[in-house]
Amino acid sequence: MSLTKFIRDAQSRFQAIPAPAAIFYDWIPARILKKPENKIADDIVEKIASGIIVDLGSGTGYLSIEIAKRVPWARVYGIDLSRQMVKISKRHAKGIENVQFKFGDVADLNFENESVDFIVSTGSLHHWKRPAKVFDECYRVLKNGKEAWVYDPCCDALKYEADKAKEEYGFIRYKILTKITQLHGFTKQEYETRIKGVLEQTKFKDSYQMKLTDIWMKTTLKKCGPSE
Repeated sequence: MSLTKFIRDAQSRFQAIPAPAAIFYDWIPARILKKPENKIADDIVEKIASGIIVDLGSGTGYLSIEIAKRVPWARVYGIDLSRQMVKISKRHAKGIENVQFKFGDVADLNFENESVDFIVSTGSLHHWKRPAKVFDECYRVLKNGKEAWVYDPCCDALKYEADKAKEEYGFIRYKILTKITQLHGFTKQEYETRIKGVLEQTKFKDSYQMKLTDIWMKTTLKKCGPSE
């Protein structure tokens, strides 16, 4: 078994990142991912100006914090199953009043039905033990007509626009991002078969789209009520 396959298999078995790995993640991978996550934050700012925003698998908190700073009228909640990640996030968020980080299982969200205006997740999907349950939880807590954007690394993504990525990120960062996408997430084919198969079993089965963007496969989920 290759090291890449071993690491990817290990991630599928452990939903919560162990404390030592969380500390390492805060030192290196989280910093490398800041620029791709800044792009996501920019897109979210264009989408929503207020309300409740939930970040599933919020990790070290960078994206949640960026959203909170850019959308001051929103209340942002980061949810993570790693207590160490939550601890790190709270340290990073000192002084920012409209963001909170909580320990919790994304398959059992502590929000009322139809109480959330927007959901985002980056780099968490491949850790989910019960992805169908997480998607249905998103459906339950979202208000009618609102969306969830689920980003997960795709090892094929950078192959399609390698020259553009090298120019944007620089060669060294491009190589690191390439390795990150190889070790995390799924292939394009796996998203279009395995993950699509999961989505077809959820309440979003008729209202989702998948698209490669930057280093991610972005899955857009919309809660559509009877009138839509």
